[in-house]
This record gives sequence, C-alpha cells and structure tokens, in this order.
Amino acid sequence: MIVVTGPIATALDDVVPSTGYAAPRRATGVRWSKRLSPDPYSIWMTVSELDAGGTIEWDDDHGDDGVYVISGALDVDAPTATEVSRCPSDGAVIVESGVTCTARAVGVTTVVHCGARDAEPPANGLYEAPAATDHGVHVVGERGWFSSGDRERVAVRWFADSTCPTCRIALFHVVRAEGGVRDRSHTHTQDELIYVVGGSVVVGGLEHRAGTCLAISADTRYSLTSGDHGFAILNYRRDVSVQAYRPGEPEELEGALARGGAAVNDFR
Repeated sequence: MIVVTGPIATALDDVVPSTGYAAPRRATGVRWSKRLSPDPYSIWMTVSELDAGGTIEWDDDHGDDGVYVISGALDVDAPTATEVSRCPSDGAVIVESGVTCTARAVGVTTVVHCGARDAEPPANGLYEAPAATDHGVHVVGERGWFSSGDRERVAVRWFADSTCPTCRIALFHVVRAEGGVRDRSHTHTQDELIYVVGGSVVVGGLEHRAGTCLAISADTRYSLTSGDHGFAILNYRRDVSVQAYRPGEPEELEGALARGGAAVNDFR
C-alpha cells in the first residue's frame, strides 16, 4: 500500500478507458470505465458510463461502497428493500458492507463509484465498528441525507457521514459558488479522494478542473482555493475523520451535525 505524500492528481482525459468495469465489482453494459485513484491505495474511485439497462452488482464480500450519479439514474434492487428504489441524477447509493445488491442504469448513466480495498468495515475509528448485522442499502436523493456548510460559506450535501449505526463511509458533495476563496491549511485523519465535478480547485499552486481526482493521504497538510467560477466536488473517505489546523488549535470532528448541519433525509 502506498502513502501519498502530497496530493496526487489524475485527470479523466488522461486515463485510457476500459470496456470492463474499473471498480472491483461485476458490471454489464459498460460503455467505458476509468480508475482515477492511485494503485495501490487504501481507497479507490472510478468513473464509468453505462448503457441503458447496464448493471452494477455486489456480492457479499465488499466494504461500504458509494455510487454518485452524475447523469442518468439507477434503479436499485436489494434484498433488504420491498421494492426497487430509483436514485436520480445528483443522488447517491450507499451499499453497506456485505450486502448483495444490483443497480440498473435508467438510460445512459454516468457514475462515480468509490470503495475501500479492505472488505472489512473499519473498527478502530472514533465511532468504532458498525453493527455486525442488519446492513442494507441507502438510496439518497439529490437533497442528501444531511446538509451543512453555512459556517464555511459552502453548500454541503452529505450522502453518508459515518454516523450510521451500520456503516462508516463518508460521502459528500460540496459547492462553493465564489471564486478565489482559500480555505485554511489543514489535515485530515483519513485518506481521502476528491473528485472535481464542476468548476476548478487550486491545490499546491496547481489548478485542477472538472474530471480530476485528487488523492490525499491522512495527515497530509494542504489548502484548497476555489477557481474563478467556484467549484463542485465529491469527497469520499472510508471512516469518520478529524480535521486539524495549526498546532495547539482545537481539532474538529468532521460530520454533518458536528458541523452545525441538519438532517434532510431525502431517502428513496
């Protein structure tokens, strides 16, 4: 496993597409698929386009997965659900560890798929291990499970924030409409993957436009500046994280309610 000493950027256009599914899950109807995370790394991220009727399938040997729908939609069929649920564009599907599930594309559909190399959910974080039973699938609409960001002058929609009793994944979408705004230099206690969905961000003096994935290892110090027209980013972590600023300053738990947010509960 590699440790990323600084942000590693991978642009979608620079990756050769595969006609197979680049994530370690079964899939059909793949138009193209690209893995954007470094290999090896503790967590992974792929971007893929599926034909109408194409599927992503989960068996019972995987960790917590997150699938964000960029365009199109997914019909999700899981044993724990009484009926098929539709995840719309700008929504997400959280498939908890060990759950068998099938997601089927409604029309041509583009998705960002995130997961961990380790099929066992994390057990040594601040919330310890999730419950061992009653795992399921969360289909979350475009308004999210939680919302936050007023304090930071951003709009954050959390599809999962590690507080669920049965999963530890954190997957959230952040929008900053203002250009040229720089956040404070900080670190996180978890490896993370950031996908630029729209606009651009400046990290380490380099501008990264839509379609770029940034891999940033735990405890790596960095800051992020919004591009001229702001940004929209998707952020994935395997477990709950703590954010630190300067030595001696209070650390902050990263989560929707911990950041002054509110429950939205846009479940489908």
